[in-house]
Amino acid sequence: MFADFYGELSGRGLATLLGLVIGMIVTALIARWHRMKERRKILAGDARDTVTIHLHLVEPVDMVDAKDPSRLTRKAGTLRIRTLGQGELARVVPNAHLGAVLRHRAVRVTTRDTLISMEGAEGSYLLETLTGFVCDRATNAPFEHDLYVMAPCCEPQQLAQHQPITVLLISVADLALFESWPGCRDVRVEHGGDGARVLTLMNLAQRYRKEQEQIARRRQEGQRTTYAETMYVLDLPLDRRTTSLRTKPVPWGRFEQVLKELNLE
Repeated sequence: MFADFYGELSGRGLATLLGLVIGMIVTALIARWHRMKERRKILAGDARDTVTIHLHLVEPVDMVDAKDPSRLTRKAGTLRIRTLGQGELARVVPNAHLGAVLRHRAVRVTTRDTLISMEGAEGSYLLETLTGFVCDRATNAPFEHDLYVMAPCCEPQQLAQHQPITVLLISVADLALFESWPGCRDVRVEHGGDGARVLTLMNLAQRYRKEQEQIARRRQEGQRTTYAETMYVLDLPLDRRTTSLRTKPVPWGRFEQVLKELNLE
């Protein structure tokens, strides 16, 4: 009797031990596969599992108009980018479905349009979620208030080596300086790679103007403006103080192919 019980226990114990060993091996292989996948993302510059807030500070300059020497034209003189914080995509957008939608839309950006689509009901919910993320990080400071345009972007690999989901913040007045290529071609930056952001701000400025005109027209005609906003204008008290770090012209030769695609050069 005891011999039969011992034999039964030995057989089950061996099977249990074998199952544990196989489970450990499978778990280790899956963990290794995940690390290799994350490493490939790093090497490719894919950082879309993080959301970063970038504040854009512009120092304008007055230039003499070539056609009318008595007239001064205001242009973007220096662009400085400051990070206000970042978070994991899963924490910034707790809703798993919306998080997947944001990442999917971030992957679909192009060199011609680096702004992440915020169209439709899902886009509206994403804007509300990102607004909460921005306000949580930026509204508790005792600084002067101003109106800032908020829009998410993701510069693709052709433009940037590092590709997180970036929430852009720039004052409405500063954004107007990026509506045309001649007005911002000579802008100075702190890092050569910031040329990609200049192109993104141009895209944002042009879309913002058209969107505001469309919304104003709809309201004037008594039409609904539901889901018409793909970017928000926020009243924020942000710190605009900076240290005057060395700046340089954008090395546009680095973006030669993209400039040709955009018909800028």
